[in-house]
Amino acid sequence: MTDIGDTATETCGYSTSEVQKYLKAAVDMAIGQDEYQHGMVSEIHQNIVDYASKKINTIRPPSVKVIITCTIVQNTGAGFHIGNATRWDDNTDKLVKYQFQNKSMTIIVNAYLVQS
Repeated sequence: MTDIGDTATETCGYSTSEVQKYLKAAVDMAIGQDEYQHGMVSEIHQNIVDYASKKINTIRPPSVKVIITCTIVQNTGAGFHIGNATRWDDNTDKLVKYQFQNKSMTIIVNAYLVQS
């Protein structure tokens, strides 16, 4: 898990540590102790994104838009790369990440929180 610290709520209107807590809870709720199952990936992905979005929407100010992304990869020994580029105001816009890994899969969930 990537620890990004906490952003003062007066800067952006929400706590990034609380957002990260919701991302972790979404993954925990969706997979529990399960191993990677190809036939379940779409459902797991949808459950993570829906839960995280629902919880984050309860704490975000109306002026903040939320984009949730989720990547689920089976651990087969092959590498994978994920990249992104943003152009925003570092004082108000944030990226909060959570990474989960067990012996069979890696899950990376990102929440982009952008002032409108």
